[in-house]
Amino acid sequence: MSGPVILFGLDGATYKVLDDLVARGVMPYLGRFVASGVREPLMSTVPPLTPPAWTTLVTGRSPGYHGITNFLQYESDDSRYLRVVTSREMCCETIWSIVSRQGRRAGSLNFVAHNPPPKINGYVIPGWVPWRWVKKYSHPADLIDKLKREIPGFDAKELAMDLKVEQRAVAGEAIEDNESWIDLHIHREQQWFNILRYQMKHDPCALVGVVFDGVDKLQHLLWGYLDPDLEPERPSEDFLRIRARCWEYFRRLDRFLEETVKLAGPDAYVFIVSDHGFAESREILYINTWLEQQGYLTWAPGAKVAPDDSQGLGVPQAYHFNALDLTKTRAYAHSAGSNGICIPVRGKRGEEGIAPEEYESLREGLVAALRMRCVDPDTHEPLIGRVWTREEAFFGPKMDLAPDLTVALRDNGFFSVLRGGQVLKKRPVVVGTHHPEGVFIAHGPGLCMGVTLQPAQLVDVVPTILCALGLPIPEDLEGSMVTEAFTPEYLKEHSPVYGPATVRPPHLPPDEWRDRAYEQEGETEVLMRLRALGYIE
Repeated sequence: MSGPVILFGLDGATYKVLDDLVARGVMPYLGRFVASGVREPLMSTVPPLTPPAWTTLVTGRSPGYHGITNFLQYESDDSRYLRVVTSREMCCETIWSIVSRQGRRAGSLNFVAHNPPPKINGYVIPGWVPWRWVKKYSHPADLIDKLKREIPGFDAKELAMDLKVEQRAVAGEAIEDNESWIDLHIHREQQWFNILRYQMKHDPCALVGVVFDGVDKLQHLLWGYLDPDLEPERPSEDFLRIRARCWEYFRRLDRFLEETVKLAGPDAYVFIVSDHGFAESREILYINTWLEQQGYLTWAPGAKVAPDDSQGLGVPQAYHFNALDLTKTRAYAHSAGSNGICIPVRGKRGEEGIAPEEYESLREGLVAALRMRCVDPDTHEPLIGRVWTREEAFFGPKMDLAPDLTVALRDNGFFSVLRGGQVLKKRPVVVGTHHPEGVFIAHGPGLCMGVTLQPAQLVDVVPTILCALGLPIPEDLEGSMVTEAFTPEYLKEHSPVYGPATVRPPHLPPDEWRDRAYEQEGETEVLMRLRALGYIE
């Protein structure tokens, strides 16, 4: 039997920042870890967004199959209502369940869309859950009470979000808010690591996964302090102080990694992974304003224009579409994070929209218009880097939950769905945005040392972990084991074994977990977190 596997998740981690921090001595252990292991780019989903990306990573299935396409998605194929995704929308088995079914224990900490928790042989504390509900949505039922008794200073509130701090961070410019934002995530990550450490000591599992999501949160608002290319020639004292605090956050992560590797032991495999990478964004594209100018969209009477100083990306009228006249609208975007454009078809999600027989020709024309006519008004350069149809980006049985078109902007940013006074606006400061290239770094017996490989896909992570655990790889996984990461000698003795398909997660009765109070509080708090990151107004 092989040693344990630790999945060390760094949400939004990018080599550009990590390599710079290693070079500066902020993350010395990570430098030694990389030198003694293997690394490669890890390519994200389309779009590179947290819920579909992490779900793809832990299921080995793409969004069109596992059913998670965004933070907010249609509640069904024929509904216009959007809701925050949970594990109820997940249609594919996770690696925790695959391992558990084969008689091994597994633990999962802070993964999105894991509430309600899968009932596995092991434990689950989900991420993105209001603190009042952390206990209810953890497995086993007494886990949080046990941690309160056993871990000094344990506070379930810090596993969730502090709305007062996160709302103040929306502006992201005041020094005191920046420092509060950083400190919030330092404390939160410490709580997650304390749980990881305790569980590794007292409830060892064959597979343990944890996500430290502060990497993403800091990079969203403080990218200018972390991107080495943006360092001022003569940095101010304020800049140096904020950057030093950012570095302290990453210095803590480095210590967590070192202690995790020591706890896991010399026979363990440790995989450092991210759901996506990061890059800079300097502009805001008001996609619905462009659609209006092109004759695809009509605003409802009285629809407000976003203020000139707005930096949020918006969602029309609390995502009930009251800002649009859907009787005259042929295409619109309802949520910024998806970078998706929807084409209303009569009879599909209501009586408004185009006739079904017009769909293909309209979509084809809109794709051409996005590529050719959505341009920078000053330089006339294209603002759209690529356009995917639903079938291209989300092929699978759940693709009708996704937008009709998905676009990648030239700077990889998220567009705004607000009614803008202009199509394109320059940001006053650089912000961080998601990039499709994340990180994959692995260390353990039989893995290559000091080698950089060609890019892998998120769907490749599950089969690679299962091989390291010596377990069969289900035949219906979409990815492939990263064989290049292992030495020829190891593969000769431990060739991958393939087995039966995965098992569909059990269906939960409609009222068992969809508690009305949780829906209201949970969706409100998730929306507030998205607001704090600049996704919505």
